[in-house]
Amino acid sequence: MKETKSTTMRKIEWQFPLPRTHAGIAMGNGLFGALIWGKERINITLNRADFWDHRNDLKPTEGVSTYQHIKKAYRPEDDSWLTKVFPVPSPARGIKRPGRLPFGRFELELKPDFYPAKGELDLATGSVVIRIGTTRKKTNKTLVFDLSVNKSVMLIRDPGKVIQAVHVRTAWEWVRERLQQTGVREPVLAVKPGTWGWAQACPADPALGAVCLKSKNAYVIALERGPDAGRALGAAGRLAARTIAGNLSAIRKANASWWQAYWKRAPVVNLPDDFFNKFYRYALYKFGAATNPNCPWPAGLQGPWVEEYQPAPWGGDYHFNVNVQQVYSPAFAANQLEHLMPLFDMIDSWRDVMRRYARIVCGINDGFIIGMCVDDRNALLGLGPGVLIDHACSGWVAQMFWQYYLYTGDIKFLRGRAYPFMFGVMRVFEEMLEEKDGRLSLAVGISAEFGNDIYPRFMGRDPSWQLACIHMLASALQEAAEILKIPPRPVWQPIREKLPLYTLIGKAGEERIAIWEGQDLDHCHRHHSHLASIYPFDSLGELTPEKKRIVENSVDHWISMGMGKWSEWCMPWAAIIQARMGFKESPWLIFQIWRKLFVNEGLATVYLSKFGGITAHRKADQKKDRATNEIMQLDGTMGAVTALYEMLVHTHGGVTRVFPAVPDEWKDVSFDGIRLTGGFFISAARKNSRLEFIRIRSRRGGELMLQADGCSTMTITRKRGQDVSVQLPARLTFSPGETLVLNPA
Repeated sequence: MKETKSTTMRKIEWQFPLPRTHAGIAMGNGLFGALIWGKERINITLNRADFWDHRNDLKPTEGVSTYQHIKKAYRPEDDSWLTKVFPVPSPARGIKRPGRLPFGRFELELKPDFYPAKGELDLATGSVVIRIGTTRKKTNKTLVFDLSVNKSVMLIRDPGKVIQAVHVRTAWEWVRERLQQTGVREPVLAVKPGTWGWAQACPADPALGAVCLKSKNAYVIALERGPDAGRALGAAGRLAARTIAGNLSAIRKANASWWQAYWKRAPVVNLPDDFFNKFYRYALYKFGAATNPNCPWPAGLQGPWVEEYQPAPWGGDYHFNVNVQQVYSPAFAANQLEHLMPLFDMIDSWRDVMRRYARIVCGINDGFIIGMCVDDRNALLGLGPGVLIDHACSGWVAQMFWQYYLYTGDIKFLRGRAYPFMFGVMRVFEEMLEEKDGRLSLAVGISAEFGNDIYPRFMGRDPSWQLACIHMLASALQEAAEILKIPPRPVWQPIREKLPLYTLIGKAGEERIAIWEGQDLDHCHRHHSHLASIYPFDSLGELTPEKKRIVENSVDHWISMGMGKWSEWCMPWAAIIQARMGFKESPWLIFQIWRKLFVNEGLATVYLSKFGGITAHRKADQKKDRATNEIMQLDGTMGAVTALYEMLVHTHGGVTRVFPAVPDEWKDVSFDGIRLTGGFFISAARKNSRLEFIRIRSRRGGELMLQADGCSTMTITRKRGQDVSVQLPARLTFSPGETLVLNPA
């Protein structure tokens, strides 16, 4: 791991008991997910990212579910038109949609008088050590867990022989009735001396088997798929046996090599707050564990970690109106760009399905549409306008493809993958736009999730969310075409000129960004989509005095609506918006409130507030027993990592700002190696409330516009040549491989 003068924390510790599944210590390799938790026993909750029940997806109707029909049929005062445009096939009514299935857990029973006392995660190796306590005398006994980074196996070392028995508990104990109602059969158990296991069959998908095999002072847990329960158990058993017969130390060696390379790439962040230092490192570890590029299944709402006590909420699916994008957002600044590849590969594999959706909705053969909520095959888990015509979902993914190019400079990726996908997404927008009063307009569209609570008023003309996305995409496509030396489509420039940046509401001089035409933000809403021109799409361009006034009015109004309906993933998003607006104190306050509401004792982010009084989102569910109702999502965790980066440094409107949202109480704070677009890596430190230095390394050369909070003049030190004084903001020019160090003048 990188180290700075402020030593990085190599280990993260938890005190047992860890009383619930999602309070457990997470281990994963993208595919195999394990959560280690418990009180007297040590519980290991297991799942795999490919354990899907794919039945009963919904399909839009050819010739009916078209954008033209939606425009003609839409009536904001009545929802009867919906069933005409999006008829639900009768065999699917009342039947479970595709989703990730719960699986179960192994419980390690310890010998009398022993109990788990403390858990330690070694970030450099990925190992988890459980230190064993005793009621009689001191002990130094431990259990050591290693989950392979490239195989579906976990090794448990028990040098002190403290494990007395292994118990199998399947998800059937908690969700028998719900699974039976959907045609899922009872799992098959396989327990004999030294071997414990079970397999869960699926009606139309491969079964999943788990086997725990004992060997001397070690146990191996393996998960494998098979056509049916018996063959899944056999496959898991053979994998466990091969692992035991092989070189167990090779697993630990491969893990250490993988994790050390991961941390070598990652930025070092030192905050003047012990909790968030710990949270940041654990969250970045979880990012690696959830998005390992060795695994072809990208992370959905929960990554590989699904609880045993309930079916995965929302099917553990891929929600593309913010959630997947937040899950993967740290990949860029954290310099883990290869972790995006499983996501990009999955999306590329959907091209035929995406074209089909574009053909159904818009009547074109060269467009792409990603459904808002889908399984790993882009099969729809819902059917309605919010699923198919919230096209900013596809646009935000297209931005991620474009950002990968901006960060890496990979022309081959731009030419072969990013540009074709961006082009296909834009083709759908082109077909949706129409002329109105001498300008371009989106006749009807979605502002993500707005109106769900005031149904059927959930769509309208020119949603600001969609307009911001279209502007981002048109600009990116023009730039990409220039880089690739191919002619841009002639329509892209008129779109940028004739399509509004946003839709406005309010009297003259007090205009602010509207949800859509005639619709103000008139209640607290957790999805900040109408402010997408600030983040994520950064589509405002040069900030004229008029734009600045409109944006400030919009943010003030948004703040006035409060946070009483917010959930776990929207608070980091709010902190990012505020950081980009130049608020210095409030993003940190949001983080402190967020921690109290949405971070549990295991450092996992939970969807529902832990207590009432601040947010009333799903108030009734807040009161339920968390032992059987807690919902973990990765979007809040990873969105928080990105928000912390944004508080330290971000690029907005073409300007890279250093310490733009650092509160006054952070007198000493530093970061080392945050990645920026253009192949730049930036480091900076603040000491005793004063900027100490900024260091920028350029991989490819180029220009960077720099601004630093609280500093107007800096001296540039180059390896060769004289020191130069510059006034900030300043445009800095780099040669390939050059490093510049800037110090306050």
